[in-house]
Amino acid sequence: MKIQSIGNEYRAKNNKHSNQYSLKQPAFGRAWEEHISWGANYIKDKNKTNFKLFSFPDAKAVFLEVTKNAKLKLTDWWEHSVKIKEPETLAAATTAAAIAAITPLDNQSKMFPMEHKGEGIYEIKNIKAEPGDGYRFVVVQKDGTVNTVKDPYAKKQENIHGWSTVYDKDNYVWKNTDWLEGKDSRRIKRDPDKAMRGLDNLIINEVNIPTLTLDGTFESAKVKIDQIAAQKNATAIEIMPVENTFSKQWGYDGVDKFAVNEKLGGPDGLKDLIDYAHGKGLNVIIDMVPNHVGPEGNYLSQTGPYKKRPAQFGDIPNYEGHDSKYVRDWMVNAALWWANEFKVDGIRFDLTKDAESDWLLREIVLELNHHNPDVFLIAEDHSHKRHSITNYYINNNVTHEDKINMIDNAIENNLKGFEPAIPLSIGFDSEWDSQYKDAVAKMAINPCSTMLDDLDKYLPTSHYRVHYAYSHDEIGNWDGTRFIPKYIVAHLNLFTKVNGIDDQEKGQRAAQAAQKLAEIVVSPDFKNMNDRTLHQKELNMGINTFIPKQELIDVFKTAVAKQRLILGTIYTTPGPKMFFQGDDEGDLSHFKFFREFAGEKENRVKDPTIKQNAVRKYGYDYLEEVARPDSVVGRVKMGGMFKNLQTQMRTYTTDLRNVLDKNPAIKNGDIVGTYKDNNHNVHIHHIKSGEDEILVIKNFGHGFHNNSYSYYGFPNDNSLWTEVFSSDDEKYGGMGYTNAGRMDISNENQHLSLAPNSVIILKKIG
Repeated sequence: MKIQSIGNEYRAKNNKHSNQYSLKQPAFGRAWEEHISWGANYIKDKNKTNFKLFSFPDAKAVFLEVTKNAKLKLTDWWEHSVKIKEPETLAAATTAAAIAAITPLDNQSKMFPMEHKGEGIYEIKNIKAEPGDGYRFVVVQKDGTVNTVKDPYAKKQENIHGWSTVYDKDNYVWKNTDWLEGKDSRRIKRDPDKAMRGLDNLIINEVNIPTLTLDGTFESAKVKIDQIAAQKNATAIEIMPVENTFSKQWGYDGVDKFAVNEKLGGPDGLKDLIDYAHGKGLNVIIDMVPNHVGPEGNYLSQTGPYKKRPAQFGDIPNYEGHDSKYVRDWMVNAALWWANEFKVDGIRFDLTKDAESDWLLREIVLELNHHNPDVFLIAEDHSHKRHSITNYYINNNVTHEDKINMIDNAIENNLKGFEPAIPLSIGFDSEWDSQYKDAVAKMAINPCSTMLDDLDKYLPTSHYRVHYAYSHDEIGNWDGTRFIPKYIVAHLNLFTKVNGIDDQEKGQRAAQAAQKLAEIVVSPDFKNMNDRTLHQKELNMGINTFIPKQELIDVFKTAVAKQRLILGTIYTTPGPKMFFQGDDEGDLSHFKFFREFAGEKENRVKDPTIKQNAVRKYGYDYLEEVARPDSVVGRVKMGGMFKNLQTQMRTYTTDLRNVLDKNPAIKNGDIVGTYKDNNHNVHIHHIKSGEDEILVIKNFGHGFHNNSYSYYGFPNDNSLWTEVFSSDDEKYGGMGYTNAGRMDISNENQHLSLAPNSVIILKKIG
């Protein structure tokens, strides 16, 4: 990882430094008090609330409306809460005082004119509003249009179509203060002066709260936190987004960037879960979404100039257009809110390239590093060869405030038509390594020389990136099935054994058939199932060719061995690592994309093609009440000949973690060499840290090597090696191929035992 010092924070796109960017002091600085001043801020000792909003800079006026009864929707309250006596007078008015005709229709709310401080900033202080009270803003636009809108900075939003709620952020009392004060050695903190910025101990279990348990709440998730902590195969959990949405779902349709989904337990419920995880020794990463706002409950375009344009997943915010400075601050402050208010240890940013603003990303990094220097930041960028995403440039001669002002001025000058400028660096601490992911996943499914070349290319360069093989995307975005069914599809060539009107439909049918086959294989009655019964079940799945029982057993065992191989590869690549919930124990439950919009069920009754199109696209119905229960971890119960599978997998990943703890070179060493064996689809990487050396030999092929495997790349320095780990150990469900006990392994005396689809770890002993 390269750390450099430079004299400027940006450059023109033709690599020439521009002298056009003079510093300009904004109307409001970025002091900490400014960051936390937005939205509704309850002052406990006064029992009053201050309110602040960024709206249209040329709006006629903005009013605050407060009510004790905020349960109705915005649209329901609109006609009953605001009265406009003289529209003609309103259209001609230019100040809040002249728009006094806007009043509440009844006595259930009170309205207050907000003071315009310039640049679209509206404030009002010391309002009699307590936690639990509802509030909203009434925005009178330039043309006289009146919008009633919720707060873009709402810290509590009980209904995405309703009033925002005043929230007492100091109501929760944190218990695990040693963790927060840095006294717990298990806490992983960002440290730019260390290799991999201090993230070498990061082993992430990515979790989705709605599917972690059947109840799908923060409170019920504690049981799983207990299990994750006891298993000791992860050092952190990454919580998929909990930004407020209409229903329980993945979280990437969030519309309230500061508010926690109330159906999961709300903000205090999330704080309690994070506090609980810290008490169990687990770091917590929160996933947030800067690249778009979900399609339902999004009123930002009625509030102010927050919207750039619509896109595939929802509106992209206006980060670099006109009047965009406070839109960037809005998203920056969301990141600061998660870091400070919820005491997270790290933040992962969803699809950063799709935010279409490197300046926003740079501002996020600068502000988080300044105000929360211990919190590590991870990008999901997927822009290959975009080295600036993690490059980290430091210039101690420029103040933090000037660095932020440079961003404002660069964008302002870009809008004026000057030579476009881009950041020299963005500086995230790490990023999801999609190239590594593709190489490992594809090599496991279909090993060949091309895939082996990719693995050899991307594994050594994944040092400081988060390496993984499957996340929620790879499982849920296509067919909702995990690795084992995916491998069954490929190995049995199910695509040719199902019918469909086109490749998409056949692919989905093949995936769902593989899922059902896997569930049959682990069922208690599979062992005694006769061919006739099995054949009928396969016909019911849409499989037009009979697949014998023994073939199913063999392919399932191979898939399990390959899953151990995948995990072994991930764990033995130095740097931060990640697996998805349940993958560490061979879970077979779906992880389907699921969500529900308001009125969805009623619309489906009127138009049955909504469900039909969903099933055709995803292979299943994405409706929350249908897809979520299928995706709960542990739904598929293991029985019969595979009743011990989950215990074996848990033991496997726990032992892998123990190997890492005993051999720090695997966590933070350097990969000093790799070797490709194209004849056997074997890959080796050599790790070194000081005097400690490790060899990791990964057999992606189907060949058996009983005291017979050797390769030319073995270190030729008269060193001796011993095996410290084998994924084929019988206690993990393997066949027992092992080199255990041998102390004589050397370049001239290799003769290694290597099972198919396995990984072994050799340690230098002399």
